[in-house]
This record gives sequence, structure tokens and C-alpha cells, in this order.
Amino acid sequence: MNRSSPRRASDVFLAFSLMGLGLAGCVPTLHSGARPATAASAARAVRHGHYIKGSQAYQHLARGTTGATRARYALRGAEALVRAGALREAHHELGGVKPPLPARLAARKDVLEGEIAAALGDARRAYREARKAHAYPGLPPRLLAEIDRVEAQASLSLGHPTRAAHDMIDRERLLVSHRRLTNNETALWHDLAALPRATLRRLYHRHPTGAVGAWAQLERIARRYPPRSQRLATAVSQWQKRYPKFVPTSTFLTTILGAKGRPRAAPRAIALLLPLTSPFAKAAKAVERGFVDMARAHPLPGHPAIYVYDIGNDPSAAARDYKRAVERGAQFIVGPLGADAVANVAEKASITVPTLLLGLAKNGPEHDDAHVPVYQFSLARTLEARQAADRAYLDGHTRAAILYPDSRFGHRMRRAFARRWRHLGGLVVSQTSYTPGATTYVHPVEDLLNITQSRARAARLQGILHMPLAFTARRRQDVGFVFLVADAADARLIKPQLDYDHADTLPVYSTSSVFTGRPDPVYDRDMDGIMFGDMPWMLVANGRMGRLRKTLPHAHHYDETPLARLYAFGADAEGLVGRIDQLSLGGGGRYNGLTGGLSVRRDDVIRRTLVWAQFQRGLPQLLDTFLPYRGLFSKQKEAPRKTPGQ
Repeated sequence: MNRSSPRRASDVFLAFSLMGLGLAGCVPTLHSGARPATAASAARAVRHGHYIKGSQAYQHLARGTTGATRARYALRGAEALVRAGALREAHHELGGVKPPLPARLAARKDVLEGEIAAALGDARRAYREARKAHAYPGLPPRLLAEIDRVEAQASLSLGHPTRAAHDMIDRERLLVSHRRLTNNETALWHDLAALPRATLRRLYHRHPTGAVGAWAQLERIARRYPPRSQRLATAVSQWQKRYPKFVPTSTFLTTILGAKGRPRAAPRAIALLLPLTSPFAKAAKAVERGFVDMARAHPLPGHPAIYVYDIGNDPSAAARDYKRAVERGAQFIVGPLGADAVANVAEKASITVPTLLLGLAKNGPEHDDAHVPVYQFSLARTLEARQAADRAYLDGHTRAAILYPDSRFGHRMRRAFARRWRHLGGLVVSQTSYTPGATTYVHPVEDLLNITQSRARAARLQGILHMPLAFTARRRQDVGFVFLVADAADARLIKPQLDYDHADTLPVYSTSSVFTGRPDPVYDRDMDGIMFGDMPWMLVANGRMGRLRKTLPHAHHYDETPLARLYAFGADAEGLVGRIDQLSLGGGGRYNGLTGGLSVRRDDVIRRTLVWAQFQRGLPQLLDTFLPYRGLFSKQKEAPRKTPGQ
């Protein structure tokens, strides 16, 4: 016995050393080699569209300063969050900027409050905040220009286009940048194009020698003469001589009055390309009904005719159908729907009219005319994965674990999330795939949390000691949250397994895939705690969503069905037709759609800002309580458990 004791002691020491090595191997080394934030690096991030990174840099700078400097950095951070569509976080950041403030900082805060209100659809409050900002004395020209922009957008939303035109004209004297001037003139031109002839005539006669009258007269001239005609060129030249103080930039005159004659008028004919006779017929029909219902409930100026083209079950023929629609007089094309059909049009069609592709094209569409816009609008889940990364990062997390299905879709989602997460500066410390549709997820969850290795280490220790040990498996401690890629059926089994394996305190983020759209508080209770982003149409009961549910003819037909999102997608596609040129001018423009807050990115892809919810007692509950939204399922009563066969 005495001779064996030293060996046994050394074995115990070795065993614990092995366990220590195993645990140490789980924790990645977090390198702090990133350069400290500077005002220049923060501004550069925002300038290149990396709004969240820029915001984080400004917030870091704010924490290291005091007084007015701290407030200035905090406001810049909040502004970057507004640009990113992170309204909840922007609102929270503004709440920390307390008075007293210098006039320009107080005005900046009011402007940002107005932008948030406008993004939430509260145009009256946005207008009030802009007017309040105007009251501060001695504001710099660039800030005054921002105030005028918010005021003009609010005026448009409130149905006062003439007042909006006045605000846009006032901005002219405040802008120095050639690009900003051109964008402002283009936005003003679109506002004037929406005015009736009688209103333009009144504006001209009331201000015959002022800026408003000059611009009204220019719009009247553009309506009077054919585009690209000599008569138009002569009339514009005479206008320039009469109003030398109000001549727009050469870029504006060339692109608007020269190449295109005038702002694109509302189309008289819209073609909608959908695979109505294909395996995706039901989905296509939902999109069609959403589009047509929105057109009837809130018609575009001029009440354009809508022609629906069935592209059938052959995506390679989509370019041919696109060409046929143009030849038959379509002035705006929406579609086709479907990744393969979108790719076919992007690669082979001659794009000659404004087009809204209902999907993402891997390669940029071919343009016959550089002035013809081609936008891409999609419900791609990969875009939702990126927003999940943004949300988790803004919630303060830095270390992610990814659990995803072993499928093409699952791998796409994993890559989309991981790329975005690493771009933000986060770490992916664990990622594991699972077989979708399985009956148990014990092994993938245990692999994700390193519980498999924990049990293996315990087994090795028991083998060395030749004696049973009291053992409780421990999950890895370096995971801050889990990004779960799953549909509702898989998530109902995976979340309880995570809870069982001591991960019940880990936040779980997901996408709209986990919510069927139908409230099921009995079965969905197993997903309690999962947070996910989804479109307002699926989660919001009041405001615009509530009104549209009463006015759109087929809304009730798709309620609580898997096709509800596609119906909303079609409705938003119609809403974008009349607004997309304006949104593409930049300046933070946003359309509060059914599928989310819609804006146009620099690459002409439509960005959707989602609403976030969390399963509580089996029902989705809205998380962003500062928003003026009421949850669609806030007062939903629990239904009795269904029995098989019902």
C-alpha cells in the first residue's frame, strides 16, 4: 500500500492537470491589438457605412471625457445608431445626454429625436422636434440644413408638400458640398413633381421673383415640353437668364432636365412578374394579392394599370418575359420573384425601365442606361442573420456560439452571421451543426457547449483513479450568447435541451424562422426566452399595421398562415414603387413598411429594419417597449393543447 500511494497521488495530479489543460483549451485568447478609438476613426467608420462600429467608437470616446465634449461624442454615436436603424439604442443613448447643453448640442439632440419619431411614423412629433431645434440661436449652417431636412420630410408625411418645398429651398443656401446640393435639388424636384398643376400655378403667382416661384416655374416648363427636346432646352435657358440667383447645379440640370427630361413621373403601367404556374404558385399568389390590395387601398399617383405576367416554372425564361413586358409598355417592372429568375434577369435582360427585383442578384444587373435604377428587395433570412448579429452586439455581447442545421440554408446562415459578427469585432467561440428534423438534439447541444468534453474528462479521471466520482457536467463558460438557426419545430426541441445543459441563462437570438406566424402558446412555450427579429406585420397590432389589417381586402385571408409574410412583401413592393427614387437620394429617408423600416443602401439593396420580440409563456412579446407599438399577441389567451389529429 505504501509503495502504491505515491503512484496514485501522481496519477491524481496528472488527471487534474489534464482537466486543466482541457478547460484552458476551450477559452480563446482575446487579443486587444485593436487600435484605441479616435474621433477620426469613428468618423471614418460612419462615412463608410459602418454605423454600429462608428457608434461604438463614439461611445467609447464619450466615456473618456466630460461636459460638452462628452455630450458631442454621445450625440454622434446616437446619430450613427439612427443611420443603422437601431432606434431603441439611439433612444437610450439620447436619454443619457442631459441638459444643460450648448445651443448647437441641444438642437442636435432635438433633431435626432425628430428623426427617431419620423422613423417610427410619428410625423407630428418629428415636426415639433424640428421646430424646437430651429429656435436655438447661432446654429451652424450644416445643422440648420439637417433641421430643414427633417422638417421637410415631416411636412410631406403630414400632407403639406408646399411647406416641404419651402423647407427644401431654404436648405439651398446652407449647403456647400456639390453632391449635397444636387441631392437636395433632386429631392425638391421630386416633391414639386407630386404637386397638381393648379398648386404650382399658385406658387408661381404668389412668389414670381422668389426661389419658390422660380422652382415652381421650372417644374411647369418641364411639364409643358417633351423630354430632350430643343423647345425644352430653349425654355430652360430662358428660365436661367430670368432667375440667375436660383440656377441649380450643372449636375442637376444635366441629369434631370437633360438626360431624363424631368423627374420620373408615376408610371402609367406596372408589370408584375411572378411564377404563378409553378410549385411556388401559392407564394406567388400571396405576393400578387398583397401588391394589388395595396394599390387599391392606397393608389399611386395617376392610378397606373397593373399587368401580371406569369413567368411559369422556367426561371431561365424570366429575361424573355421581362423584355416582353417592356415591349408592351411597362414603365416600371416589379419582379421576377425567385432567386434563379432574378439571376436570369440580372445577367441576361436589357434593363431599360426602373426595376424592383424581388430577390438578391449575386452579380449587378446589366444596364443599358446608367440613369435607369435597379433595386433589389428581398426577405432573405441571411439579411436577418446579420441583423441578429447587430442586435446581439448592441446588447453588449462579444462571444457567440452558433447552432445551425447541416443544410445549404444552415451553412449560408452561419456564414452570414459569422461574417457580420467578426466585422463588428466579436468572437465566434463555438459552432456546431445538427440534423434538421431529428427527434433529439442532445449531442449537437452538448458539443456546442463542450459538455461532451466535460464528460470525457470525467471518464478519463475515473479511469485513472479506478473509482466512481460524483460528477456534474459543466458547460463552457466563455459563451456570451447562442445564435440559433432553426424553424419552430426544431427550436421547440433545441431550447429545452439548452436549458437542461445549464445554458438556461444564456441569451438565445434567432430569426423569424422560429415563429410560424400563428400563436401557439402551448407548444411554443418550449421556446420561451428566444429572441427573434420579424416584420411589424407579424408582431404589431396598432398604428399603421392595425389600420391596414382593416383596409387590405385579403389581409384576413393570410392571417396566421405561413404566407402572411409574402402578402406583406407584395404590399411593400407596391409601396416602394412610388417612393423608391426619393429614398435612394440618401439623407436617412425611410418608409415604414409592413415588412420593416425600409431604406435604400448604397448598393441599391432595400434594407429592412426588423422589430424584435421574445417568446414569453409561448407567445411573442415585443421587446422595444419605448416604441409606440402594441404587440399583436399581448392579450392573446392561451389555447387548449391540441391533440394529434385535430
